[in-house]
Amino acid sequence: MDGTFDCHRNGDLVQRHPVGSLDFQIHNAFTTNIFGGNPAVIIFLNEMLPDNVLEKINANFNQPIVVYVSLPTSDTPLPEGRARFGLRWFGPTNEVHICGHGTLAAAEAIFRSLDSKKHITVLEFETLSGILTAHRVDDQISMELPAGSTIPASPEEEAAVAEIFAGALAKPSVKLNYVGYGGSGFTNYLLVEVDTTENLGQWKPDVSFFAKLAPRTQILVVTSASETEGIAYETRMFGPTIGVPEDHVCGSAHCLNAPYWARKSQQEFTAGGYTDGKRQHAKAVSARGGDIWASYSSAAKRVQIYGHVKSVAVGTLDLSDISV
Repeated sequence: MDGTFDCHRNGDLVQRHPVGSLDFQIHNAFTTNIFGGNPAVIIFLNEMLPDNVLEKINANFNQPIVVYVSLPTSDTPLPEGRARFGLRWFGPTNEVHICGHGTLAAAEAIFRSLDSKKHITVLEFETLSGILTAHRVDDQISMELPAGSTIPASPEEEAAVAEIFAGALAKPSVKLNYVGYGGSGFTNYLLVEVDTTENLGQWKPDVSFFAKLAPRTQILVVTSASETEGIAYETRMFGPTIGVPEDHVCGSAHCLNAPYWARKSQQEFTAGGYTDGKRQHAKAVSARGGDIWASYSSAAKRVQIYGHVKSVAVGTLDLSDISV
């Protein structure tokens, strides 16, 4: 390893770095607030480091996600205006297959590092979830993710989930409008819509109860219709068994949220409702909070997500005492 990030395949888009050091950036995704959104560390690699080193770097930063940006494995020529990179996402306990907020932040970091003369407008990412794309839209980043589906829980399964929710909130009962297990590509997800009377944004749950949903469910997405004008729905994500008691703003949750709310709004359409292909404004109602705009295409089976990114910090990681 020569310790540089050489983007000759993409036209020297990112500056080279000294041996033994790696540039990093920290950005908050889905917010314009320095203390809002979901933080992500973006680290540029010339060559992929061993997993145990990546995990130690991740632990050293102690952030919700660390995203490693590398050269692509494919030499296939790209159309003018496009650049390709490899992306890997590492959460608190392990590598993850998809991370929306990390991808959004990585796109912002790369766009900031590009040579403006190259006129790159679209980024392609090689990931464990296939090729993902991102581009800048005004002051936001837009990215395309795979759309997920859910399988309705059985009455017995729904009752078990309701009991866990009641325990987490220390309430006799919780009104659930829908419980669905993630389909292909999202089998460790569970989507639950709670009634607006449950006041999702006010929750202070004992997340240890949500751990009882494992091993089938590792990522719990809870959503509720919004009573705020202009906002389609509210959302929160909990993942105590993967080291994430609560994710501040979960981008990949909208791989399920966007199709769910698009279909539901189409079935129960009222003036101002949201239908297939139309953007939905979602509000993450965690303590830090965040804003996501998402649209779902049933024909393409893809979700388009839009969000702001707030730059927090830039720096250099000194790995001169690391041998690989």
